[in-house]
Amino acid sequence: MMPKRTPLLQIVSGAGAKGPACFVVETGGPRLMLDLGYGPQPGLWPDVSAVGPVDALLLSHGHADHAGGLKLRAAIGDPPLWASEPVLRGLPSGLPCHTLPLQGSSEVLGIPVRCGRSGHAPGGIWIHLAVGDGLLYMGDNSVESALYAFDPPPPAATVIVDASYGDYDEALESCQRNLAPAVARGSLLLPVPETGRGPEIALHLYRAGVTPHLSSAMREALLRLATVDRAVLCADVAETLADIAACAPAIDVPQGVMLAGRADGAGGECAMLLERWRAAAEPAMVFTGYLPPGTPAATLTAAGRAQYQRWNVHPRLSDNAALVKATGARTVIAAFGDARHRDAWQHAFAPAQLLLQGPVPL
Repeated sequence: MMPKRTPLLQIVSGAGAKGPACFVVETGGPRLMLDLGYGPQPGLWPDVSAVGPVDALLLSHGHADHAGGLKLRAAIGDPPLWASEPVLRGLPSGLPCHTLPLQGSSEVLGIPVRCGRSGHAPGGIWIHLAVGDGLLYMGDNSVESALYAFDPPPPAATVIVDASYGDYDEALESCQRNLAPAVARGSLLLPVPETGRGPEIALHLYRAGVTPHLSSAMREALLRLATVDRAVLCADVAETLADIAACAPAIDVPQGVMLAGRADGAGGECAMLLERWRAAAEPAMVFTGYLPPGTPAATLTAAGRAQYQRWNVHPRLSDNAALVKATGARTVIAAFGDARHRDAWQHAFAPAQLLLQGPVPL
């Protein structure tokens, strides 16, 4: 009788630096991949050349750095995809897809899976696999959002945390206060992701008495959240989103607070607006997320034409420390953050072991 193999986590990409998410779980049976991303820096792909065939690809959410590498599926055996319904709706047609619950239990090729809403994006979920002593993959997540609901995850011996913010520990309320002077200025362009912080900022502004001007894609995103995707939301916000979509003016001239995607200014309606107004005195421009090198977000900010003010959509260091304690994790993989924060992570997550490379026994 062959000895039973120890389940392992292989880190293909996504630990030690800001990069595309890609992890492989060797279960001793089916081989599962967690996310297959692209970016967030232009041209950055995970190296899957040595991965071999994968039996299933599970997606935590639909953002490009987690799901933008699907063209690489052929190199890993064209596995079928598992994701939540809101994420599946945004994928190209014709892919072999299966549904993971936003909240609840399921199976992937006989492996028990439990999911919950991650608080980060429409359809975003954390994924718990009953492999070894339990593996919890948080993907991107946030416990601070007033828009996207977060479900506390179950215990797990190994946890892959979203360490995008390194040792940063400021609250979202602080971000909102810091953004307030630019909002009060009266002419402000906020490049945002329509499937992320964009609707959340729109909700915050509206509740503060400011009706934002919206690009057409932003308006469509609010309506989608208020209807078919409302299960991803916190209680009692869907109707407010519908109200915003109904009454918010379109973007025409530099006036009011304007929300348009993409967040890095490299595409969408935002790219046209940035080109139109980059040499003008108005409007003010503030980027609130990651500034990928070579994008308008990075170049305009470096030139002083735009400013940067973070809006939390990832967990703070204290949020991750609380998660590690609540799950009883013995091993923590800090994903999507720079390895220069290793000491801060190790101190915050102790006595759990911190790892930034694999293979990791489960």
